[in-house]
Amino acid sequence: MLLCTRSKGEMFMQKHRFLCLLAVAVLAFGQAASADTGKNVSRNSVGYDVAGTDSRYKNKSKYPSFAASPKSDYADAIMLLPAPPAENSKRFEIDKDIYRENMKKYRGTRVWEEAKNAAKIDGESVAEFFSSAMGIKMSRSTTPKLVYLIENSLGDFLEPGNNAKRYYKRKRPFVYFDDRTCSTPDEDLKHERDGSYPSGYSTYGWGVALILTEINPKRSNQILETGLRMGQNRVICGFHWQSDVDWGRTLASYIVAELHTLDNFNKALAEAKEEFAKVSGEQKKSRIRSR
Repeated sequence: MLLCTRSKGEMFMQKHRFLCLLAVAVLAFGQAASADTGKNVSRNSVGYDVAGTDSRYKNKSKYPSFAASPKSDYADAIMLLPAPPAENSKRFEIDKDIYRENMKKYRGTRVWEEAKNAAKIDGESVAEFFSSAMGIKMSRSTTPKLVYLIENSLGDFLEPGNNAKRYYKRKRPFVYFDDRTCSTPDEDLKHERDGSYPSGYSTYGWGVALILTEINPKRSNQILETGLRMGQNRVICGFHWQSDVDWGRTLASYIVAELHTLDNFNKALAEAKEEFAKVSGEQKKSRIRSR
C-alpha cells in the first residue's frame, strides 16, 4: 500500500502533508461516526471486510491510472470513510430534504440541462469543463500534457471508492424515491443497482481541482468552485445524495496526497506545469493581438 511518507528522500509540500493528516483524521472520525450508521463493518485481522466483498485482489482497472494497481495501492475506502447515513439518522433526513428541494428547484431548468451535459468524464471533456476556470482552452490538441494528467488519474480517483460502493450498496436517491434523473432512461437503468456511496464524480472532480490549483494557483477560487460543481451536478441530477458527494471530496484529498508519492505522477505534473506556462502565455498574446 502506498504510504504518506517521503519518496526517495524528498519531502512533500506542506499542504500535501496536511492532506495526509486529514485522511487519518477522517479514519478516526469514521470509526466514531458508526453510531449514526445502519451497517456495522466487520473486518478480519488484516482490515478487510469479512463478507468477502473486497475486490482489491483483482488489481486490474479498466480506467487509466498512475498507480500500478489502483484497486489495491490505496487505503480501503471502507476503512477510511464513515459508513453512509443510516435510514433513521438526522443526516439522512438532510439528504432527503436536499433531494426534494433540488428536484423542485432545478428539474427542467437550464441548470438541470447543464448538469446533464457535464456528465462525461473522459479526459478531454473534463479538461473542457475546467477550461474556463483555468483561464485557458484545454484540449487534446492544444494541451496534451494537461489532458493526459487529468485523464490518467481517472482510475486513481474512481477505484478506491468502488469497494465501498459494493459493500454498502446504498440506494441512489432516484431509486429510493422511484424517480427519474436528469439523464436518459438507459443511464438510469445502468445505475439502478450501482452503489451510491461515495460519489466517484465528486472524488474525481475535486481531485482534479486540487491538482489544477497547483498548476494555476492564481485561479484557485475558480478552479475549486468548478470542482465543487462537478460533484454537485450529480446531486442536482438525482444520481447522488449530498453526503455521497461530501465524503467523495474527502476521499479525493487523501488520493491527491498519495499521488504525490508516485514518480510518474510527479513527472506528469511537472510537464503539465511547463505546458500551462507556455500555452497560457501564447493564448494571452493571441488575445492581445486580436483586440
